[in-house]
Amino acid sequence: MPYQTDLPQAGRVLAYPRGQRSPAARLVALTLLLVLLPWLSSLAQASCLTSIDRVIAAPERSGDGARPLDGWQPVSLPDLWQRHWPGFQGAVWYRIDWQADCPGEPLALNIDRMAMAAEVWLDERLLWRDESLVEPLSRGWNLPRYWLLPLSGEQQRHTLWIRLVGSEHAAPGLGTVRLGNHAQVWPEYRRQLLVQRDLIFVSLLISVVLGVLFLTFWLFRRQERTFGWFALASLLWSAGILNMLVTSSWPFSHGEIWDRLSLVAFALYSPAFCMFIWSFGGMRFKRFEQLVWSGALLLCLAIMLVPDRHLSSVQLVSAFSLRLALFVACLQLLWRAVRIRDRYQILLGLGIAGLSIFEFLTLTGVLGIQGVYALLSAPLMSILMFLVLATRFSSSLLRIERFNDELQATVDSTRAELTRTLQREHSLEADNIRLNERLRLTHDLHDGLGSSLMRSITRMEHGEGLNDGQFLSVLKTLRSDLRDAIDGSSAVPAWQSPQEWLAASRRRFIDLFDDLGIASQWHLPEHWPGTFTPAQLLALTRFLEEALTNVLKHAGASRLDIEVRAEAQNGLGLEVRDNGRGFDVDKVLAAGTGVGMSSMRLRIERMGGQLRIQSRPGETRLTAIIHGAPVSAGG
Repeated sequence: MPYQTDLPQAGRVLAYPRGQRSPAARLVALTLLLVLLPWLSSLAQASCLTSIDRVIAAPERSGDGARPLDGWQPVSLPDLWQRHWPGFQGAVWYRIDWQADCPGEPLALNIDRMAMAAEVWLDERLLWRDESLVEPLSRGWNLPRYWLLPLSGEQQRHTLWIRLVGSEHAAPGLGTVRLGNHAQVWPEYRRQLLVQRDLIFVSLLISVVLGVLFLTFWLFRRQERTFGWFALASLLWSAGILNMLVTSSWPFSHGEIWDRLSLVAFALYSPAFCMFIWSFGGMRFKRFEQLVWSGALLLCLAIMLVPDRHLSSVQLVSAFSLRLALFVACLQLLWRAVRIRDRYQILLGLGIAGLSIFEFLTLTGVLGIQGVYALLSAPLMSILMFLVLATRFSSSLLRIERFNDELQATVDSTRAELTRTLQREHSLEADNIRLNERLRLTHDLHDGLGSSLMRSITRMEHGEGLNDGQFLSVLKTLRSDLRDAIDGSSAVPAWQSPQEWLAASRRRFIDLFDDLGIASQWHLPEHWPGTFTPAQLLALTRFLEEALTNVLKHAGASRLDIEVRAEAQNGLGLEVRDNGRGFDVDKVLAAGTGVGMSSMRLRIERMGGQLRIQSRPGETRLTAIIHGAPVSAGG
């Protein structure tokens, strides 16, 4: 195991048998224990005294893992061996001579940093060793270590031997060493874990979550380029700090690949975040964008190609130049935000500027705090960005809700107005239906009942009057025609042939024509040329009655021809010809004074048919044509 976590407890809580003490006494004892606990803890720490007498280091020239016999020189911790042996590639041994005065207490050891891989010996006993001390090296350089030492705390001298294997670019060396009892060493170890592991992991987690979240937003709304750039910047930052958490070189064959990829991710992070700032502020700086991206790509190329001994210099140039570009982009955002008075852009610009300055001062050591705290700037920027976007989204949502309320009020008003309009339309439609029904009834009365009255009047005018039986017959005929006019297109019998269809009308008019001395010829086929509805045949019947009535009233004819014939497309034609005086068709139709003529036209057109009128002195032709369905095979 790299380090031990199963630790003995610092103390015990004593329990008394039930009924031995009163609740008040137990409360007083617990209060005294809590008050005296800090003092007792300080006594426990003061009772264990440790001291480091000497720290020396020497390079391992042989490369066989044996301790050097010469070349030892004193160093102070923390130590980077590049200061003593620039350009040295290999392992370095550290010797720490120390003594402790902790009677009866187990001792603990804490080392905050060993770069890159190490093994630790206590006197001549191997205490711990990394999994791999050759390439690919173990990468526990940012992982603090804690051990309980297998010896007592009596007054005696001991020696720690630490062998480190690293590479020049990774700043190899040994961190601080702390010796003492558990109560003294354990809190320091927990603080190191918080700073060197937990904070970095939290930063990584925040960056990954926000990166994936905004990447999802961008995938669904590609026009939101701000989300895309922020997602890219967050994911690049996550890839960069991942190097601080991995403990092995897998999947690479050499550990330095992790370092180079981390530096490439950081080099690309700055221009990506600059693009996010410009996109958020609605700004475009084409030349500056080209400059930043060109510089970042050149740095990435240098990071991948330069030798190990120059990698730290490239890293330093990359850190300062790209942070400068990020700071300039932030000032541009602030300048524009102040000009347009956008509080969201002002808030984001101030936040990013403040965090950038904090990160720079932390890395340069001006603030006097550990550089690892600079890593918190990126997740804090992400959280700030999330809050700004959430606030903007909330404001937009409120505007949408107000718009929806106004839209709903408008819809309600429009619906009420539409309801009133529909009611008016319904009333007008009902009036129109009643008017059409009256018009239809007028036409039916004129064509049906009027025809019967005209026949009766004509007979009475040319005869000596009517006896009782004839008068009763006329009244019954008028009653039947009146019922048909009121019922409209009511059910009528299915006539088997045109002859059967016109038999009743033919009989009534032939008697009248004979009395008046008018010769009539009826040409009726034996079979239907198609299938026609009762409404169509009733319309033709009314047309025939009106046409014959007009001949009696106006034509002064002595001869009539009534013909039923087949027309094209399953049509049925009914033609009435007379040799009367004729009339001017255009003049009559234009004047619109003839109720009968307009009634015939409307009735035939309502059935989808056509009415043809031709007239001159000595001949008048009225032809009505309707179209039916083909005759079925069985018919």
